[in-house]
Amino acid sequence: MGGHNIQLSIVIPTYNEKENIVLLIDEIRREVSIADSYDIVIVDDNSPDETWLKALDIIDNSDVVVRRVNLKGLSTAIIDGIIFSNREYVVIMDADLQHPPRYINAMIERAIEENADIVIASRYKKGGGIEGWSTLRLMISKGATLIAKLLLPSVRRISDPMSGFFMVKRNIVTKNLDRLNPMGFKVLLEILERCNPSIVAEVPYIFRSRRYGESKLGIKTISAYILHVLNLCGWRPIKFGIVGGLGAILNLSIVAFFKYYFPMLASEWFLIGSSIAIEVSTIFNFIVHESWTFRDRRIGKPYKRLLLFHFTILPGLLAQLATANIVFYGTSINPVISQLLGIIVGFPVNYLLSELGIWKKRVG
Repeated sequence: MGGHNIQLSIVIPTYNEKENIVLLIDEIRREVSIADSYDIVIVDDNSPDETWLKALDIIDNSDVVVRRVNLKGLSTAIIDGIIFSNREYVVIMDADLQHPPRYINAMIERAIEENADIVIASRYKKGGGIEGWSTLRLMISKGATLIAKLLLPSVRRISDPMSGFFMVKRNIVTKNLDRLNPMGFKVLLEILERCNPSIVAEVPYIFRSRRYGESKLGIKTISAYILHVLNLCGWRPIKFGIVGGLGAILNLSIVAFFKYYFPMLASEWFLIGSSIAIEVSTIFNFIVHESWTFRDRRIGKPYKRLLLFHFTILPGLLAQLATANIVFYGTSINPVISQLLGIIVGFPVNYLLSELGIWKKRVG
């Protein structure tokens, strides 16, 4: 061991990994070769198979085993492991042998080369890959990654923000403990979004098949992940949908008002009536988004954001206007229904463009 002047802790959360932990620690000792020194911190959630007890039999004097009796959860176990460590850098890896320890050497080198706050072992970077996954499992992983990239601006340039194998400067986490709310299985997302790392690097790795034990992926895990991402993004898609729904009611109410009191604007002049309804609801949506949906992302003058809002969501507005008028003039359907179909088409376009173009940076 030795070669780079870097102090490292390897944090391994465990639950029923008695068969794997012996093999993993042996592999770490054989494969991790370029750190100046390192220790291992095992955080066990009081495993029924007594993983923690087996770990105590095989660790070195400098290593730590934490047995959590009244706490459960992968993410909180990782945060506790980081707190119990006392080195400059911390590597997070699973105990199920799917994260090969030899890649820790490449992570150390990249951290030193780029002075990175975080180095992620990526399955999706060129040179990386996954062993033994079914097409369905791969689709679930890719879909989860896409959801994170759509909803969390901090991870859009990262190939594998869902990775459970990464290296982080300890102080990046410890100085932001009050901002962290770890839940579910993807603590890296929490750290990327809450801790504002300056430099994030990636190295490719091959994700191995599980040797012993059972995968913990299930409906409960998937549901927890979706809730976690929504929590990290401030529930913005839900808020955007609520505001959009209120705006749609206003929009349709105006068209209905025109239909009964100014029938020309709901028949021969429907294009004008539809445009007025869209503009009024657009201004309404902007005001509510400013004060609620994106209140932590208001940068610059409000009137400039209003103009930018119109410009940015113009494709969505045009899609809405075109759909409503094509349906109305092409089928002579009720103008309110025509307008509703236009709103449905324009909604996803408006959300993505608003998130990417107007309120893309968090204040503070």
